[in-house]
Amino acid sequence: KTSKKMSRPSHQWDTSSGKKHMTIENEIELSTDQLPIIVDPLEAERLIEGIKMFTLEEVGTSKYLEQHRYMEKLNLQAHQNAMYNTDEYVLEAFLTFDKLQVLIHDLILIDVWKESVFPLLKEELTGRNNMRLYFILYHEATVVNLLEVFLYHKHVVESGGEKVMELVDYVAKKLARLNGSGGVFRDKLSSKVKQSAKEFAAALEATSPADELNAHFEEIDFRVCVSCVSLSRFIVEHGDVLPLSVVSRITDTHDMLILFIPLIENPPWTRRQDGKWLKLVDQQWKEVAPIDLLKVTKLEGQPWLGLYALIAKEVYRQRYQLNSFRKNQLLRLRKYMNDILLDQLPFLADIQRYMDELAVCDVPEPNTLAGGGVFMFQQVAAMREKIVKRKPFNEVAEYQLKNVFTMTDKTDKDLLAMAEVYSDDFSDSVLLDNTV
Repeated sequence: KTSKKMSRPSHQWDTSSGKKHMTIENEIELSTDQLPIIVDPLEAERLIEGIKMFTLEEVGTSKYLEQHRYMEKLNLQAHQNAMYNTDEYVLEAFLTFDKLQVLIHDLILIDVWKESVFPLLKEELTGRNNMRLYFILYHEATVVNLLEVFLYHKHVVESGGEKVMELVDYVAKKLARLNGSGGVFRDKLSSKVKQSAKEFAAALEATSPADELNAHFEEIDFRVCVSCVSLSRFIVEHGDVLPLSVVSRITDTHDMLILFIPLIENPPWTRRQDGKWLKLVDQQWKEVAPIDLLKVTKLEGQPWLGLYALIAKEVYRQRYQLNSFRKNQLLRLRKYMNDILLDQLPFLADIQRYMDELAVCDVPEPNTLAGGGVFMFQQVAAMREKIVKRKPFNEVAEYQLKNVFTMTDKTDKDLLAMAEVYSDDFSDSVLLDNTV
């Protein structure tokens, strides 16, 4: 008898015939040799070594804008290194030359100038130095953007030491601003979504120089506040390497756990307009289908990550005294923890269990923790104090009117140099996608 051998049904994974029916290949194949180098390692070291601290009077000078150009180039190169996982020589050079504190000082400086000096100059300079003012204001976004890349790494946060306390004060202030003005930001910035050419031209024609400057100010301010959510998450995530004074600043002075909660309940990066849902993705408002509303974006994940670090890390648990107010605030987030969220952020399962246990626990009232007659000491933010108390703000404004803003936008030679930094396509892609 002869038995007939049964043949297996053919399918696309069958390799017996020697024919390839399916190929598996990388979706994107990148060659680091083909990447455009914005700043090479030697030039980066030279630029970073020359970075210095400025005073309030020097904000907006030619040297200040020149350093801004260098910082923007370094920012673009640092983002390129992070995006394509290449040697992060910009970051290492900042640590080698101990320039991290210069970045923090620069951030505090421009924040003080924008808050206290800019309002005194605004009426006089509007329409005359709009572009120069724009680049001065934009410098804050550049520094925050650069710190987003750096503070992702634990050793960078550790190298900051006590100076990180200044940064904690700064980001806490921006988070409070975002919580308090999130709706205002959404209403103003989302009005730019999907304008036709005629609508855009009509709006441009009707815009006065003052309105244009205000729009730039609000757009940059919102961008900075949103980036500070990532910064705050990185800082609290690396709390185990922070000095005790910085940890105390996070838990006691600013209570950053409470600052994260409104960002989850009423996220400033989500809004509804004309019956459509919009989310802020890569610094642009994009329409989201109703079925995709529960998909967590990068921005939406930052507060949850920060919240997890503050609850789970031992360094915060030892110092954070839970009272009835904090308990009630925290339990407000329990309703958002559904299966769809846990599938995307599995680590929140531990927080969900913690909240369930917390709901049945008794905690003391806020006024019974400290007791009476207790002295509380906190470290002074020396960097900000030195900037603020150096000279009266009205004198700084008068000095800048006479010595810094002596030109108009048409005769400003520094603006031509600034145009070179933003002229290539890669800078546009990095400036749009600035969330690590």
